[in-house]
Amino acid sequence: MNLAISIGVLVLVVAGFMSGKWRLGQVAMAGALLLLVFRVLTIEETFAYFANETMTMIAGMFIMSGAILKTNLVPRLRAFMLRRAGTGGVLVWIYLLACMILIQFVLPTPLIGMMLPFMAVLDKDSPVQPSQLLIPGTVMAFVMQGMTPMGIGVGFYGMLNGFLETGGADERLQLLDYGRVGILPAFVMLAYFGLVGWRRFPRNEADTSSLQAGALSESTLKRWQQYAVYIVFVVVIGIMLLGDLSPIPIAAMPAIGAVVLLFCEVLDINDVKNYINLDICFMIAGIMAISSAVQKTGAGDLLADKLLGVLGGNPSGWVVLIVFYMAGALLSQFMSNIGTMGIFVPIAVATALKQGLDPRAFCLAITAGCNAAMLTPAASPSSAVAFAAGRYRMKDLFRVNGPAWILYGACVILMANIVYPISG
Repeated sequence: MNLAISIGVLVLVVAGFMSGKWRLGQVAMAGALLLLVFRVLTIEETFAYFANETMTMIAGMFIMSGAILKTNLVPRLRAFMLRRAGTGGVLVWIYLLACMILIQFVLPTPLIGMMLPFMAVLDKDSPVQPSQLLIPGTVMAFVMQGMTPMGIGVGFYGMLNGFLETGGADERLQLLDYGRVGILPAFVMLAYFGLVGWRRFPRNEADTSSLQAGALSESTLKRWQQYAVYIVFVVVIGIMLLGDLSPIPIAAMPAIGAVVLLFCEVLDINDVKNYINLDICFMIAGIMAISSAVQKTGAGDLLADKLLGVLGGNPSGWVVLIVFYMAGALLSQFMSNIGTMGIFVPIAVATALKQGLDPRAFCLAITAGCNAAMLTPAASPSSAVAFAAGRYRMKDLFRVNGPAWILYGACVILMANIVYPISG
């Protein structure tokens, strides 16, 4: 009975994620609470993930990333890029590189608005038009998202390790593993869009009224406070990179850094509350509780058996990896990348363990695939904004981004196997 309930709740959560009508955290926690109501999970199991290492680390890094945004770092980075923006191909490279750098600090949708000043240097006679930059910049932001140990990067790391834990895997990811897998595919995308891709988009007159300007003002922090943010951030990341060699539990380091910045009066309690992305935290806690129930009731093994049966009973590791990558990469064209990860990673972990494969390769490949949001405007809110502002047509995305999507996938699968080799 519990097995059927677990699978039923998982199906409902998938449907809720795909509908787009509710927040991810709302759907995931509703699923976890259903499992509590039907006594599949105890109350301790339902809420355990709000207080584990994963959530502690993710919440702390959201606060640390918010502190970085209170300094002059991001506006000065943007100003530096704008001052060096030339014409033609030079502008394309500057724009794409700016998107790759700034996505480490801000989310994709605000980033599009922040980059609006680039459009001001382009008139109708310019060799480059905004419609040739908007989608390439959005794609580069997505494929670079999470590469560094900033907010969402640590979020990926913590969430994936949480899935490995709940799935019963002994292995754990290291802080920079996602970057090790994703950096080559990202630079392949940079070469594609910088050399070829931007030229293939139509020279449409952009609707910049659909973009928000995303103005950034000078920091109100004192100079010593800004230096305090930089120093604390470097120390926190440096100690976290030590891993098991760290004298302090690495999950606690972001929280320690946040407390130090509170005493430096860089942050106040309202900042702490505002910078933590509660939707993501609720989604992670809820989906990890559901994942725990899936493994506890045997639903994970059942789903893995069904998948392996469809693939021929004992498929090669490469086949299983490609199937999971494609599933995540396709579904993320229509729903949230994090929601898609929450659906497929737990099942992939169970399948990999059943086959005697390293589940870390699956975690990293699926995550990268879910960030390949480039084929439809429904892939993310930022994709929808860029699609509308550039006055694109669907055939433009398929014609230009289709080859990039295939090339990116091949690079991701190759790199995942290099970082954590699979067998079979």
